[in-house]
Amino acid sequence: MLKSEPVSKSNTEKTSKSIVEESIKEDKFEDDFVYHSGDVREKFPLVYHSANMSEIAANFRKRIKLVKHIKDSIEYMRSFSGYDAVTALADILGTEDRKVAQTIGQALEEQDMFHDVTYLHKLLDSHYHYYQFEDLAKPIAILERKETERLNPNDRKSLMRKLTERRGTRKEFEENDPYGVLVNIARCYSPTCTDDSPCYSYSCPRRRIMETITAKETAGRFANMAMTIGLQTTWSTSLGKSYVSKMSRDAIKRQEIIYEFIRTEKEYVNDLQSVIKYMIGPLRHGKVPGVDNRFVDSVFGNIEEISQVNGDFYEALRRIQKRKPILESMGDVVKEHVANFKCYIKYGESQPSAKQILQVQKNKNAQLSAFLKECQNMPQFRRLPIESFLARPTTRLGRYPILIRDILKNTSKNHRDQILLKEANTTIENILKEVNQVAGKEANRLKMDQWSELLRFEKKNDISAIHFDDPKREYIREGKLSLIVHNYANEPSLEVTLLLLDNVTIITYEKNDNYHIYAKPIPISLLTINHSEEKKSIKPHGESHSNNKKLVVNNHTKINDYGSMGYIFTLKHLGVGTYQFFTPILSEQKAWVEAIQKQQELLPKPIAKEIIFFSHTKLDSPVQTIHRLNNGALLLANDIGIYVLINNYMMKPLLQLSKITQVESMEQFDLVFVLSNHETYAFSINLLLKGVYTNPRYIKHNKKISSNVSFIATGFCDERFILCCAKSSTSKTVVKMFEPKRLLLNPNYRKTYQKLYLTGDVVTSFKQFYIPSEGVTIRFLRRSLCVACIKSFEVVNVKNLTTQSLLNPNDIVFKNLLKSEYSPMNMFKTQQNDFLLCYNKIGFFIDKNGNRSRPDIFFKWNTSPRAFAYRSPYIYVINVEYMAIWNEFEAKEPKQIVPGNSMRLLLHDENKNIIYSRIEDGKQRLATIEIIKSPPVVQTQNQ
Repeated sequence: MLKSEPVSKSNTEKTSKSIVEESIKEDKFEDDFVYHSGDVREKFPLVYHSANMSEIAANFRKRIKLVKHIKDSIEYMRSFSGYDAVTALADILGTEDRKVAQTIGQALEEQDMFHDVTYLHKLLDSHYHYYQFEDLAKPIAILERKETERLNPNDRKSLMRKLTERRGTRKEFEENDPYGVLVNIARCYSPTCTDDSPCYSYSCPRRRIMETITAKETAGRFANMAMTIGLQTTWSTSLGKSYVSKMSRDAIKRQEIIYEFIRTEKEYVNDLQSVIKYMIGPLRHGKVPGVDNRFVDSVFGNIEEISQVNGDFYEALRRIQKRKPILESMGDVVKEHVANFKCYIKYGESQPSAKQILQVQKNKNAQLSAFLKECQNMPQFRRLPIESFLARPTTRLGRYPILIRDILKNTSKNHRDQILLKEANTTIENILKEVNQVAGKEANRLKMDQWSELLRFEKKNDISAIHFDDPKREYIREGKLSLIVHNYANEPSLEVTLLLLDNVTIITYEKNDNYHIYAKPIPISLLTINHSEEKKSIKPHGESHSNNKKLVVNNHTKINDYGSMGYIFTLKHLGVGTYQFFTPILSEQKAWVEAIQKQQELLPKPIAKEIIFFSHTKLDSPVQTIHRLNNGALLLANDIGIYVLINNYMMKPLLQLSKITQVESMEQFDLVFVLSNHETYAFSINLLLKGVYTNPRYIKHNKKISSNVSFIATGFCDERFILCCAKSSTSKTVVKMFEPKRLLLNPNYRKTYQKLYLTGDVVTSFKQFYIPSEGVTIRFLRRSLCVACIKSFEVVNVKNLTTQSLLNPNDIVFKNLLKSEYSPMNMFKTQQNDFLLCYNKIGFFIDKNGNRSRPDIFFKWNTSPRAFAYRSPYIYVINVEYMAIWNEFEAKEPKQIVPGNSMRLLLHDENKNIIYSRIEDGKQRLATIEIIKSPPVVQTQNQ
């Protein structure tokens, strides 16, 4: 017997029969059983689809769109409406008969593929009834794993053996899909039977209609329903006509709704008391072996407290109802008791996990399942499952605002209930918001636990990039898609599950009953998405003899060719790769695109803006490096020579040299050093800006300082200005140090000794040292040089040329670091008087003694950087396709991503100037980055 809580709309002239007719008319949906007696057709409409339920179920999962629905103010995540379900099934089956689709849907529901969110009825073709999938394999496996982890080894082995025997050949993580054959839509096996000319057999599926519900079953069901509704007398029929005839229509309607309010409250309290008496009580007293108080408290929560609160509420309503036949006011009673409804918040919070725990235990404990089935058959439970009664508190809470609003609609404006009931309604709605909020958080936590467990054996770097343990982490959606792969023709796709969280998108696939991450997790900030609503066929053309094989999703063959056409959307992980996903359903593609775009819109506001100040049009000779002089002049170098940028408009040539890769200066000596074609030269800054070196003869007589140079560096160390010319190979680095001639420090001598500038004879050899590793950069410290090598940072004392590791060799963290694949790339001194060490994959801070200065801060770049820059408090990590801006005090994720194509760092000097380039519209754009607002003040750590 179905039970509902509609607000009665009857008046004194309505009979029980009219109430039934009006209820059916207003609902506008077919009841649970589709075909009733008298609805038998001459021929069952043909269905163009396999009769295997597993195939129908698989297609249904792919096609149905799971979204959030709200019913009676309660939020139901990842749900779908009955109308959408019937529509999807009709499309899958290739039929226009929605009754056929609904019947097939009910067959799927019978095998527990999905359920009504309130567990009250079967699949209805209605926009206002919602359903959720009954996917429990993953949570079951997860809880079983967690349970075994708490046991000792012998017990764990025994339990795992039992679980394996119980599962049989079932995959641990497969979905709870139905199986079997729907005979009524199967195609006849007779070779002479065709669609146009069915065979003569009475049982031929082409000729026979679906099995008609037996008259006994149908009559019994609807007789019971009519009887139930007839017995539910309304307020107007419970009084004499002498009372009712004197009242206005609105007054009658108001009393009807109040009567309905109190009557349904009584039924609700009775239900709670039945749960306590027939379920909770026996379970607490050991009725079912293996079930203890912990299980009862987890599943039923504080339902006993709610029963007490609502029992008192009903008794108070009943007392005022007994005073007079016409209840004049109820607002004070409602307002007083709804203040106690905060207990619903605790109950709502426990419901997501309660449902999961219940299903897991029912799956494991056959005696518990039998006990609950026995309770279901009791008259008090009206053959409804336990889940229906566990959902009653939240659904009842959501029902109150509807009833109160209907009462207020039929209450005069000056009535005291207008104020009292509105205040009570506000209280209830606030509690409902809290219930939805805490339930959403708990459901989100369960999802995080689920996926964290499923992916627990994946690479630590991948898992750490997801941050499953972050309490702010939010689950958005997941779904099965086909990932197009480009190297196979026979199997050009991989069935994957795409998981979207608030911070990252994860592509997962199943292998050997375990889930794995495909490629790398994609941070939302590093994700771009493209899609087309054009329907495409992506079949492989096997008949083609071309080496360029076209791609297709590996779908099952279907009668109506369902799935051979579909829609593609593309996700690009900046700096990593591009992934194409296929779905046969346009709504699924749109849902993914909208969900990802929404998360991108929620990204934090930019902290910096890009300022493009020059566009270089000659891409055959792009700018390779930039050097800024103290007067602000920008020297631009490429494979042809050196230029000065005039008014951010044009490049004026200053010097013609080939393959320039570095430009450094010592302006105190009027010197600029140029690394050209692995050779180091020196020129006068003053003469360079005057254009003297545009005359080739002055370049011809300029002798090189050093040859076979990999990189150069200039700086001040140990009271000296030093030029370092490093020659690197895979096994060693030889660094030659030069000093500028001191007489050039005096501006008055520069004219006298101008010949030195023209010949390049401006430096003297100072010292030379050797490091048994390949060097990449040199940084100048107060008394020593720090050389970043492929495997370590080495510190060289300028006075005695002794070498030691920058990192404390006694630190176990650093010992492991030196043995790993991490390669040093750069080092920066910070405003906190410590040092930032940047490796190819990580970054961290050390003090002057080589110990970790900020042990809680450890950066993982999750990319392949080309270069680093530092301008307190931000670290700039430049990749080919983007620049990530990190805050030095927060290592969780970058604050902003600046996308680009072929990005390259051109300038980062001691004055914190940062200039980079990217390719756009066939031009090389030169840009700098500017912080929009000052960062918040951060308490510095004790160094």
